[in-house]
Amino acid sequence: MRLFLKRDVSMGESAFVIFDGSGREKYRAEVGKTKVGGKFNIVISDAQGGVAARIRELPIVGTKTFVFKVDRSHVTFVILPTPGGLSYRFYGSNWYIGGDLATKNFDIIDVDKSVILRHVRHSDYCELDIARESAELYCVAASVCANLINTTEKLAPLAV
Repeated sequence: MRLFLKRDVSMGESAFVIFDGSGREKYRAEVGKTKVGGKFNIVISDAQGGVAARIRELPIVGTKTFVFKVDRSHVTFVILPTPGGLSYRFYGSNWYIGGDLATKNFDIIDVDKSVILRHVRHSDYCELDIARESAELYCVAASVCANLINTTEKLAPLAV
C-alpha cells in the first residue's frame, strides 16, 4: 500500500497529513499539549476523526525516544546520537532501520530481511510504501517521528 506524508503548515495543531494515492486523507497527525520538559504527545486520527494511534516522546536525556501505541500494543523507537552517526532501535518488535533516517530515505526491515516500509523523501512530501497492512499504523508513526527530527540534507564542516 502506498501512502504519502506531507507536513501540514496550516493553522491549528496539525503536524502531518497522510493521504492515499487518490489524494484522500487517510490519517492526520496532531501535536497535543506539551508536557514538563517540552516533550509532546501526537495523536494520529483516521479520516473519521477517531484515534488510530498515539505517539509519546519520553524524556530520556541524550536520546529521542518515542512510544507508539496502537490499540493495546506498543513499540518503542529510540534514536541515539553516536560518534559514528545516529543509531536506531525498535523495542517491542524485531525490526531495524536500513538506509539513512537522517536524510529521510530509509527502510524498516523485519528480522527475516523482508521490507516492511520503504520511506522515500521527495521535495515537499514523503512516500511510504508499506508492505504489511497489519504494520501500517506503526509505519506511519515511525515516519512521523523520523520527519520530526531536524537534520540537514548535506553534511558540511562548520566554521567555528
